[in-house]
Amino acid sequence: MSNVSSEDKLFLLERSFFTLDGLWMIKLEEESNWEIALKIDLNVWKELLKIIIRRLKKYLDLHDNCLENLLKILTFRWSVEGWQFELLAQDEGYRIEIKKCPYKSAMDRNPNRHDRIALICRDMCIPFYKQIVHNFNPLINLKRGKYMGLGDDTCSFTFSYHNMPLQGYSQDIEEFSISNLSNGDKLFYFERNFRTLDGLWVVETEKELGWENTLQVDTLVWQDLYKIMFRRVIKRLKIQKNSLNSLVEILSFIWNCEGNFHEIQVINEAQVILKIMECPYIDSMERNPERRKYIPSICENMCSNYLTPVISDFNPRINISKRSSIGMGAASCDFILQYS
Repeated sequence: MSNVSSEDKLFLLERSFFTLDGLWMIKLEEESNWEIALKIDLNVWKELLKIIIRRLKKYLDLHDNCLENLLKILTFRWSVEGWQFELLAQDEGYRIEIKKCPYKSAMDRNPNRHDRIALICRDMCIPFYKQIVHNFNPLINLKRGKYMGLGDDTCSFTFSYHNMPLQGYSQDIEEFSISNLSNGDKLFYFERNFRTLDGLWVVETEKELGWENTLQVDTLVWQDLYKIMFRRVIKRLKIQKNSLNSLVEILSFIWNCEGNFHEIQVINEAQVILKIMECPYIDSMERNPERRKYIPSICENMCSNYLTPVISDFNPRINISKRSSIGMGAASCDFILQYS
């Protein structure tokens, strides 16, 4: 298995996090409609941020749900994700001015999504933060005054308690504004939440569309995600040829970043077997009794299917087949790559 560094993992997972989320939204809209896709998106992110808050409370060693701790969590998350913002202390609370939102920026770069920006802002972002703040501490009040998605130059958040504390609000914002993060902080965030994000999209989509339709959308999402991953990894590794050896190097890099523990068996110049010994996606489903029943269908109908068109695009002379699956009871998932 190719060795990868923490910087390699951060490179792949940070970029893939936003791509994965965007692809789920796009594919769901294509397979259903805008209203269903937006409903699922809102439910995914409500649940995801609950999980992120729990994880960051533990990571940052926070012990209560006070306003200042909420700001630590939000500024940590926004800093990791590449938001640009300014936190200001006021007599009546704290104001955050958002100058750049990575999700709006992604839609700005895609002409096909421009007409969705205002809808996402109004129907997803506004109710999303309102509920998140209430769930964290119902004594905290959130006011929004500006929205970039609706045409303003910034997004504004003003946080306060419904009843001002006797001691007033702290003016030392450096205590609860977390913006100078290490690569270790960033890797913690993306490594923990990448698979959680994908899993929540699957769970919430199944509630609306059923399992068979969800599996179809999931396959389409991962086909496009891996095509994009391939382009990024080819550039990072400076790969020059679309050979079998290059394909193995790319897959090994991606799988190692994702946490797929695997071995490479070179049979000859025309055939290589990649054996996944531990799959983090199966492991996460095994830990959830409600998801275990879906493991065989994912392994049989989705896992190798999404790779086939990706590899065909890379080199149509290379075929991929799967002779065993952990999810079907085998000791390993064996992928056979060979020239036709």
